Amino acid sequence: MTNEEVKFGIDGYQIPLGSGLRKVERNEGEKFDVVGARFTWKVKGADTGYAFSIYEQELEPGEGVPLHCHAYGEVFYVLSGYIDFLQVTGAGEEWITCAGGETIIIPTNALHAFYNRTDRPARLLSISTQLHQAFFDAVEQMDRVDRLASMPGKQAMARIGALARRFDMHFFPFSPPTLADRSSAESASICRSRRQEVRSKSSSQP
Repeated sequence: MTNEEVKFGIDGYQIPLGSGLRKVERNEGEKFDVVGARFTWKVKGADTGYAFSIYEQELEPGEGVPLHCHAYGEVFYVLSGYIDFLQVTGAGEEWITCAGGETIIIPTNALHAFYNRTDRPARLLSISTQLHQAFFDAVEQMDRVDRLASMPGKQAMARIGALARRFDMHFFPFSPPTLADRSSAESASICRSRRQEVRSKSSSQP
């Protein structure tokens, strides 16, 4: 197919030819590192017509993100290790363990937190909207003007929380879970049990 055929398509509709595909290498991407939050942007809004953005994050044992919510959905795909996601509903609190290859969907305005509660590192991808990226861009800009790492932890978090509200994101008081709360082997056992429960429920349905 020639460029002219692509440009005008089969039915004569004009299709603008862009610059083509772009590969992002394993260790490539824009780094974010502010007051202990570290990740790598693999896809930014400008790459997708401002439809979505993706970052990759590695969590050392005990690391995570405190309880919060935002007015847009988010999807996490666990690349390796085990990560616990906290959901808070009217029925109470529940930690949901996700292993490598598993996905968890965060609906709009759902209260959630996530932590690596095991004794080994874990990695995940976060996929969300341009508004999510815009919040992190604003945090970086604020940090360049007034270094958040030089402030007491509560003061820095208060500054970030105030900024977050401009992007329809809200943080809530939260005590992080105990470091290395359980081993990777125990997390694997939990995930296997959950998968068996799902299979049992599926097989019992007519």
